[in-house]
Amino acid sequence: MQALPADMLEHLLLYRRLRSFTSGATLSLIPALGAILTLAYTFWNVAPKSLLLGWAAAQIAQLSVYLFLDRRLDVETASLDELKRHWRRFLFLQAVGSSIYVVVFPFLAPFAEGLNIAVLGIVGTAVLCGVLLVHRTVPQAATFHVLTMTPSLLLTAWMIGGVGAWPTMLLLLSFAFALLMTIRTQDRHFIAAGAAEIERRESAMTVSMLLNDYEEQSSDWLWTVGPRGNLRDVSSRLAKATGHETGRLEGSPLLDLFMHGEQRDELARHIVERSAFRDLLVKLRINGEMRYWRLSARPRVDGRMSGVARDVTSDRLVEERVAFMAHYDNLTGLANRYLFNERLRGLAGETRSNGASIALFYLDLDDFKAVNDSRGHLVGDRLLREVGTRLEQEIRSEDLVARLGGDEFAVLIETRAGDGLLIERAHRFLSVIRAPYEIDGQSYRISTSVGVARCIDGDCDADELMRRADLALYAAKEKGRDHLALFEPELDRKARERRDIENDLRDALSRAQMRLHFQPIIDLDSGKTTGVEALLRWYHPQRGIISPLDFLPVAEETGMISSLGEWAIREALAQASKLEGDFRLAINLSPTQVKNPNLVATVAQAIHKHDFAPERVELEITEHVLLDQTDASRSTLMRLRELGVRIALDDFGTGYSSLGYLRSFPFDRIKIDRAFVENVTEDLHSKAIISSITRLADALDMQTTAEGIENREQLDILRKLGVEEAQGFLVGKPMPLEEFKLDEENGGLLCLPDPKLSDSFLDYRERRETAVKRRGGRAA
Repeated sequence: MQALPADMLEHLLLYRRLRSFTSGATLSLIPALGAILTLAYTFWNVAPKSLLLGWAAAQIAQLSVYLFLDRRLDVETASLDELKRHWRRFLFLQAVGSSIYVVVFPFLAPFAEGLNIAVLGIVGTAVLCGVLLVHRTVPQAATFHVLTMTPSLLLTAWMIGGVGAWPTMLLLLSFAFALLMTIRTQDRHFIAAGAAEIERRESAMTVSMLLNDYEEQSSDWLWTVGPRGNLRDVSSRLAKATGHETGRLEGSPLLDLFMHGEQRDELARHIVERSAFRDLLVKLRINGEMRYWRLSARPRVDGRMSGVARDVTSDRLVEERVAFMAHYDNLTGLANRYLFNERLRGLAGETRSNGASIALFYLDLDDFKAVNDSRGHLVGDRLLREVGTRLEQEIRSEDLVARLGGDEFAVLIETRAGDGLLIERAHRFLSVIRAPYEIDGQSYRISTSVGVARCIDGDCDADELMRRADLALYAAKEKGRDHLALFEPELDRKARERRDIENDLRDALSRAQMRLHFQPIIDLDSGKTTGVEALLRWYHPQRGIISPLDFLPVAEETGMISSLGEWAIREALAQASKLEGDFRLAINLSPTQVKNPNLVATVAQAIHKHDFAPERVELEITEHVLLDQTDASRSTLMRLRELGVRIALDDFGTGYSSLGYLRSFPFDRIKIDRAFVENVTEDLHSKAIISSITRLADALDMQTTAEGIENREQLDILRKLGVEEAQGFLVGKPMPLEEFKLDEENGGLLCLPDPKLSDSFLDYRERRETAVKRRGGRAA
């Protein structure tokens, strides 16, 4: 309950107590006089008359004083202090009256016989229970009365009946307890009623104040129409609000003020039916400006209708703006993801009922982040707006273009066209986005990837269509930039397989399913095994051995590559440290690992733990690691070199700016990609490229290794072109390190190649060993 003013509540309670007390006491005067006369008459001849008269006179005197004091005070106008003084006097008088009654019953008990006992009991009970009439709002007096009268009556009963009066005495006690509880309950309700009255008065005062303020400052207008809907008693404020003269509005139809539409028709219906309405939104023009009013009205008994009009134009504009922001993209003005999902669910729901077909084109701009980073967000925003405009120009009015967020767009159409036409439409989207953009005199070019999916005759719901389009977009991205892909069941199968791999991969380490295989690397001049490259293999209990090409991309995308990479580093050094020799250990690093700030500590701890010479460790990175080069990544690579670890650039020649990377970072080794090696025996261009790489590496003081060696001719040509090392199936397939053998004659490792290729490679090695011996062990 809200806190109430103490003086206000006290004044109200005293006022009500006194009024109730006065009313009850006045009503009880006749019963009180009757009780006094009855006792005096009944015991006149048996009790001492002087004492009886004295008691009766005292009671009558007490009643007379009460009447005198009651007449002196006007409770309606009395102050709080006056009420308090008067209240204290009444409490004293009631205590005196109760005390006078207390002595009379034991006094008369010895003289009671026969009928007199019944009279004494009736009067005593009436006096005890009369507290509910006289003292119902005076808990102090009532409690005092009950607590004093009860012992008096108990004593009287015992004096008359002795021990045999115990039932009567028990009844008296139960009466007394019930009276005390009733007094307490009545007073609690009395106080609560007073508090509620104070709250009601305060609420009424607040409402009255607000209404007065509303009448003085309200921006609403009152209006009245006659039975035919014509304005009556037009006020100057209403006329001013509409921009017309009062005389012109008087008698004119109310409907003429408002623009045609559903709301105006509804207003006309209410006027004709003379039915009440509330907050009906209508539109009107005032001095050429669009305004919004809300109307409320009720019919009157005289046949008219009266109501209130309020201008809500500002609120309406805010509502429209909020509604726009909730459904449309603030940058491009296209539908946003929320509106797109609503439309998609609506169409997908309709497809199940009318058999229609819908197609979804899911577009993602290629490397748009690079534009933002290099040209700034303002240019990026203008490009996004232009992309949205071009897409809208390529669709019908009933189709929908949406920006789903970032650089993702979607085009949703309802069509039964075949796959050929959908692909043609997707090519059109690729074409318009590929066209140059002119912004502030500068020309920009961007491309996009498009995934196309469809629901045919309602064969899928909204979520399924979106999933299909997402899979198709992923397939388009895998093809490279500026490509499209149409969803087909094979994509779904691959997605499910990828999801299964992801789920199983999470527990692969904990279940000890990961193994390391090692592929040998030989020196082309001597034929000796100079190093091994650690390669991860997954021994799946159902799928068998899974290639890294199948699970490492999943690990990279999900972030699991960090834990796998750390395990591979530690395990590779642990295994390599158990073999004799000073062979080199090569370990691949992913882009995510290079970004991990714990990489340097992991490598350092593993080297220290297994007492492995850091210069024997070679960490291989691809150009993708440096494609999104940051200061943190470069700092990590430099710190690794400070440990003594060597850094190699893997798959050289397949990226976008390999030469730029060689200039920006001092690599120790270049690994020539197998794409140049496989045709080196008959392709002059491949020979020229490899020759250029070896000369460049020599100039930059870097070593070279060729990958993917599969025949003897490649070994001879690569050696002649200046390549220093080689690895491939001809040299040896990846295998567990325990399958390697120690070359007792020359030291180091000895790895036997594939039996099908062993003769060719062994012959090459023998020839190179012979050549080295002829030179006296000198390098060629």
